[in-house]
Amino acid sequence: MVKINLLPWRETQRKEKQQRFLILLSLSLIVVLSFFVLIHIDIANQQYLQIQRNTMLKYEISIQDKNISVMNVLEAKTNQIISKINYINIVQKTRLDTLGLLNQLAVDIPSTVFLIKLTRIDHEIIIEGKTQSSGALSEFMQQIENEALFQVPIIEKMKTPDDASIENIKINDNVQLFTLHFQQRNKH
Repeated sequence: MVKINLLPWRETQRKEKQQRFLILLSLSLIVVLSFFVLIHIDIANQQYLQIQRNTMLKYEISIQDKNISVMNVLEAKTNQIISKINYINIVQKTRLDTLGLLNQLAVDIPSTVFLIKLTRIDHEIIIEGKTQSSGALSEFMQQIENEALFQVPIIEKMKTPDDASIENIKINDNVQLFTLHFQQRNKH
């Protein structure tokens, strides 16, 4: 019988298998590493795109913030203008009332009653003045009461001043200071 030595053949076969194994292992390692590199590149790309979107959104938000601040300034100016218009309307409505008040007081005031100060707060009128006699003041109050524009007048104060406090009146008679208040009726 012939003896064949199979050992070198097995050895070569084992080396070839080992070489194939190493090649497959290397290829699979390259594929896995390539896969991880591609995933890493994709994640980095998504992060970059998200950063770009965030930057664009921040820019748009800053533009909208500027627009909002401009709109707030315009709204404040609009509110100021509206309040001025409302004030002008109120003045316009009360203008004729004030003229009527002054005209009527000029007609009703007796010659011995002197007005020092006239104050109007809404519909209340306060008159401070000087008179030579109580009768003239009573006549003035009666004329105010008879007017359709005014309600019943009330004397708040009446006193005789010291000689030192009488201002710009060259009257030798007994002068009395008074404070009178009454309401102006609404025409509306």
